[in-house]
Amino acid sequence: MNKVSIFISLVASGMILFVVIFVLVKDWRDQLMRYFAGFSFSALGILFTMFLTYAFPDSFDLTQLNKITQMATLMTFSSLFVMSFVFPKRENPFPFWITALILLPAVAVGVAIVFTDLTITKAYFKDGSFIRDYNKEFPGYTIYAAMAFIYVLSAFGNVTRKYFTTKVTIYRLQMRYLFVGSTFSITLAAIVSIIMPRVFNYSELYAIGPSAASFFTIISLFYTIIAYNLLDIRTVIHKTFVYVVTSMGISLPIYAIVWAYNSNVWIMGDVPYYVIAIFIVVVFILFSLYIQPVIDRVFKRKQYAFGSMVDNFVRDIAEEKNLSDVVRRTVDILYEGLSLRHAFFIMLNDETRKYELTYFKGGQNPLQLPPIERNASVIRWFVRNQDILQLSRIYTDDKSFAEVRDEIAAFFNDNGIQIILPVYYERRLVGLLCLGVKETLAGYHSDEIEKLKQLHAKSNDFIATAITYQEAMKEQLITRTIDLSAQIIHGAVPLSLPNIGNIKFGAFILPKYARGSDYFDFIRPGDQGVGVITTDISGVGVNSALYSVLLRSSYQANIVDAPSTSTVMGSLNRILFEYGKGKGGLVSAFYFYYDVRSMRLMYTNAGYPALELFRIDKNNFDVLDTEGVPLGYDSDATYGIGRTDLVRGDIGILYSSTLATAKNQKGDDYGLLRLRNAVMELKARSASEIAAHIKKSFETFMGLSSPTSDVVVIIFKIV
Repeated sequence: MNKVSIFISLVASGMILFVVIFVLVKDWRDQLMRYFAGFSFSALGILFTMFLTYAFPDSFDLTQLNKITQMATLMTFSSLFVMSFVFPKRENPFPFWITALILLPAVAVGVAIVFTDLTITKAYFKDGSFIRDYNKEFPGYTIYAAMAFIYVLSAFGNVTRKYFTTKVTIYRLQMRYLFVGSTFSITLAAIVSIIMPRVFNYSELYAIGPSAASFFTIISLFYTIIAYNLLDIRTVIHKTFVYVVTSMGISLPIYAIVWAYNSNVWIMGDVPYYVIAIFIVVVFILFSLYIQPVIDRVFKRKQYAFGSMVDNFVRDIAEEKNLSDVVRRTVDILYEGLSLRHAFFIMLNDETRKYELTYFKGGQNPLQLPPIERNASVIRWFVRNQDILQLSRIYTDDKSFAEVRDEIAAFFNDNGIQIILPVYYERRLVGLLCLGVKETLAGYHSDEIEKLKQLHAKSNDFIATAITYQEAMKEQLITRTIDLSAQIIHGAVPLSLPNIGNIKFGAFILPKYARGSDYFDFIRPGDQGVGVITTDISGVGVNSALYSVLLRSSYQANIVDAPSTSTVMGSLNRILFEYGKGKGGLVSAFYFYYDVRSMRLMYTNAGYPALELFRIDKNNFDVLDTEGVPLGYDSDATYGIGRTDLVRGDIGILYSSTLATAKNQKGDDYGLLRLRNAVMELKARSASEIAAHIKKSFETFMGLSSPTSDVVVIIFKIV
């Protein structure tokens, strides 16, 4: 049993020393890391003094060593209590004065134990068993044991409280898995190292209990805190066993070579020492090149299987052009390959300009995810950072998430997301590939993350190719329908502007596609006046072209009523309502009639932007509007009429809403102010010159960007 105790305490001491060094090297500035290192170092004090006790019983004062072990035990349990306040990772540092207050009783009692005989009077080996003589005059050991139990119970009580009060999923999982490893091990240590020696005078397991407790507690904390990766106990055991097998695979052959050399086995004793050294190096190299990869494949077969699935998927999906199939197959391969509870894809809807759930896989109840606005924190973060984002990073990266942590973490936790892979197209964020937790609740392994990074780059290419193909097909369809509608709409838009009396016109149309569907027209009931109508018809293609033709024929049929703008607009509304049965496309319109002799303007609006009238005498603009509803929705809708007198030099502008709202590559609007300034600067020019300038100004402003719909501008000037 002594040999077992020596071996276990030495191995545990070595591993804990490695943990302490690793933690401090990784980030000694982090409070959680420092406190964890202190906790581990206290545990190292227990194990190493036990190792010295059993390995060198004749070389040290065993009584003093055991007292140091007791002090280290108090420091370990009190440090565990402190850890319960800083674990999981806190946003604000835990006050040091509270830490000192918690540790002070343990330090005081520990010092008293080391320098007095309050707990034990002597420690020694007798017949191979470790014996301790307790102080029979003072219950010091009972006080020490009670104090240790109070610290342990306080630590677990505090962690339990935090478990039920915290709302952060990753923190709850970390605490849950810590309970499994540490509760059992510390309870075992307390029984075999404190209760059994004191109550039953049995010390055979004295060193094994604390060694096992320290080993499992620190390793479970190591994985949940240091690696920031959620692992269940099976995964912890799996990884630990892999490392043990790997270490033994290289250490045992080397140990056998050295033993054979020292023991003169066969011809080994006659071989020069430098040959033995070379042989050891060769064995190490062969192990690294051939043996270790085999061990990795054996113990990481699921990860290798996932990598193989991804590689096969990348080859198979390369020829897929259908966007929905690419998204579906990408989500499916990740859902199945990683054994996820669910996975889904969120994609930008170009019509609503929101990110909406496109495809969901897994779970009995489909995810109910409302559309996400483009200015949401999670969207803005991915616009700025083209990185794979894990939930754990949100809580550990203060630099990136200090101001938006709550909102982004809520999005992850509310939807059961562990990792998001962003998808971009032409430098725009077009989608989010969201991966949930695994069925086993195990964390994502580092090699899985690396494979996801490779898939991320490829999936961007595949989805971008599918979007390009989809838009190309859409453009081809639109082109075909535009060609057909162009034949229908041909002649619906006047080829020349009227030239009548003291009103002159300038106009231009910038269609989104080869031919526009928006309609404007003129009617002249005689030489005494002219009527002008402009419309904005939603959509493209044959249906929009038919609306244009219908509007033209209906408008021309109202030539007798031309001066009564409300009558003309009411007639057009009834005709469009009957044509579309009240469910047609959106058609807005503005109609005005100008009387040449009286220089009076009558106007009626049906959902179109108001007419901007530059008054030469005021050197400023008036806005002319009657605020009517768009055409074709309500057969009983009534339309008002407005009247105003004009003078020479007045300039009127009718424009489609796309002109003012169009955005360039920088995201800036062309805006109404820019339009007004152009008119004021060129007020001495003719209407056609002003129109030409505005057209050029708009095209220069847009650059390579294109408007979302047809742009129509009509300008008249009284001369």
